[in-house]
Amino acid sequence: MPRTQPPDVRREQLLDAAEQLLLEQGLRATTVADVAEAAGVAKGTMYLYFTSKDELLAGLRARYIARYLAPLGAARGDVRARARRLVTGLVDVATDNWQLHHVLFHEAGFSEADAFFDLRQRFTALLRSGVESGELAVEDPDLTASFLLHGVHGTLGELVHARRRRSRRRTAQALADLVDRALGPAP
Repeated sequence: MPRTQPPDVRREQLLDAAEQLLLEQGLRATTVADVAEAAGVAKGTMYLYFTSKDELLAGLRARYIARYLAPLGAARGDVRARARRLVTGLVDVATDNWQLHHVLFHEAGFSEADAFFDLRQRFTALLRSGVESGELAVEDPDLTASFLLHGVHGTLGELVHARRRRSRRRTAQALADLVDRALGPAP
């Protein structure tokens, strides 16, 4: 690998190395020096991108949340179809990344409410656009978004920590159906 990389590439390499080490060693055992070594850079280079372990964790959380936001980025389809894609996307991200989620939020003691603020805001905006376009008759888009996302998040917690395994696809379909029903009948 070339020693010099564009800043965005180097930043992703550092985040990739940190993610791998956090999953292998856990939060307490992983040091900034470990991440620099795993990424093949000097510790000083690491500090050019992240001034502390907390800042590195914030970068990982931001990248993690971007994975959740990705399904909302697709503006195709009606509001209900987009809401269903969001839910199935959340199931995919949560089940694929549950160990990372545990490290970044539970081990690090970081509030999920703060981290998921953007997701809730964007979901609220989606519901508001549905009300404005006449696709939805939701009375309070903000409360509805909060209720639905908390319900999905709680169910995802059960899905990834359950002793008895549930089908990812069936769970995603059931959650999408529940969200669709919660959005009520078309006006």
